Amino acid sequence: MKEIKVSIQNEFNEKLIGIETIPSVSKSKYPTVILAHGFAYNKEETGGMFSDIAKNLSSAGILVYRFDFSGCGESEGDYSETSLSKLKSDLSKILEFVQSQSKVDNSRIGILGQSFGTATAITLEPKVKCLIMMGSVAHPKEILAELFGKGYSPEGISTRVKPNGVITKIKPQFWKDFENHNLLESIKNIHCLILFIHGSKDDKVPVADMESYFQNTNEPKEKVVIDGGDHGLRPHRDKMYKIVVDWFNKYLV
Repeated sequence: MKEIKVSIQNEFNEKLIGIETIPSVSKSKYPTVILAHGFAYNKEETGGMFSDIAKNLSSAGILVYRFDFSGCGESEGDYSETSLSKLKSDLSKILEFVQSQSKVDNSRIGILGQSFGTATAITLEPKVKCLIMMGSVAHPKEILAELFGKGYSPEGISTRVKPNGVITKIKPQFWKDFENHNLLESIKNIHCLILFIHGSKDDKVPVADMESYFQNTNEPKEKVVIDGGDHGLRPHRDKMYKIVVDWFNKYLV
């Protein structure tokens, strides 16, 4: 396995930084997975989840790309200016970049979204081979308003202090932009195999959100509820990693 830092420009001329994880086994073209992180996180995801997923997929011969969305991690931009529309645009540019790489098999591209990354992927309605959606957010405005709690200020600056002390600030356009999206309609326009993974003890996004998506998803579709898993699929990440690798091995490789 080898990891290389890569960068692209988004439509706002901001540099997005990503990591390309290349399998040890040499191929002319690889099945490829793009990882889309959640709200105010980065390309490693909480507790290094995406780093671990990339390593596991790479060991299975799958090429992996994970990027910081604008305003996150090493990427340029002001996250307070973000919106679902901007994140969708970022992911579209990332997908274009991945499709342009000579080592990528364009007929075998998958996307894995975590948390708000699922909303980003679904609103894009990507033309890819398959999707895995983990901790799926079907009603992001309501979920995130509750997450901000007393810091929710749709007409001003919404502020949230994470348990680790990191402060996230969001301006009004973020909440207003949700009027431009209907995720439960968008998913009806996706015609590839989708696997939903959710923790039964998810304390941020209820299993009901995943079920709402599932009811509106075209066949073929699958779902797995990991008993005892929280929003980040702890303490059952090893089980989740195996499900992800086995599933992509079956339907992407």
